[in-house]
Amino acid sequence: MILSFHPCFDADIQIILGDRSIDSRDIELIHRARAVILPQGQPQDIYKICSKSGVLMFPGYKMRFKYPGKIGQSHLFKEYGFPFPKTLRWKSVKEFKETYADLENFPHEIPFLIKANNLHEAEGIYLVEDMISLSEALGHLSRYEVSGLWGFVTQDCVSSGGNVLRAVIIGNRVITYWKRPDKSRQIITTISRGAIIDYLWRPALQEKGKDQASALLKKTGVNLAAVDFVFPLSDEEPDPLFLEINYYFGRRGLGGSIKYYGLLFQAIQEWLTEEGLNPKPIRLI
Repeated sequence: MILSFHPCFDADIQIILGDRSIDSRDIELIHRARAVILPQGQPQDIYKICSKSGVLMFPGYKMRFKYPGKIGQSHLFKEYGFPFPKTLRWKSVKEFKETYADLENFPHEIPFLIKANNLHEAEGIYLVEDMISLSEALGHLSRYEVSGLWGFVTQDCVSSGGNVLRAVIIGNRVITYWKRPDKSRQIITTISRGAIIDYLWRPALQEKGKDQASALLKKTGVNLAAVDFVFPLSDEEPDPLFLEINYYFGRRGLGGSIKYYGLLFQAIQEWLTEEGLNPKPIRLI
């Protein structure tokens, strides 16, 4: 029996939790299932129960919960030997200030980036160019701490011209495109803030990013995520550096939601076949 918790994919049995918690009936079905299709949004409770039962799961979210947030991902990149910009981890604004009491001995060359641990798509990212911008960033982070969002990283700012390569892993497929700034000297680039989507620019670098994303898939089992890379474009032969793994991501660069779910449907079918299971019960609804 194939069990789906994903609202867009029917199976032998489909459960759409909505706002309710998992109950004993759901847990019984998980233990009976041969495979479970997880939702992208808020899958943690389902994942924990599935992990204990030993049932097969798609997507592979082990890394998502073992290495949470930007702090966790920096550990992932280091432990698996993936290249990434110099990154320092901080539990709190207080820890940062105690380490750099006068706030003048910056941990990185200026400019550098500060990134809140558990925010995504450029939210909670600050460019530090001087004491004023540092104080403003720390003020924002202090307000996040009041609401329960602790931790951040400081990171070298790579001379990429604001160009970020996104590599989307969907099953065994990797699709790449650039997020390019729409304004000169823009460093923090995201589609939600007007970045230009470019499928054709620097194809050789796209291949390098695709190779690194494929290595992530092979080494860690991450098979549904949008991985962002940055290249030091001042280098003669720049190589990709991992910035972030986004497990919940926008679909505009993939051609919209309809195309995305078609690709995801195909990936789920291929995964089930690879696991020796019949993919026919899966239906895109």
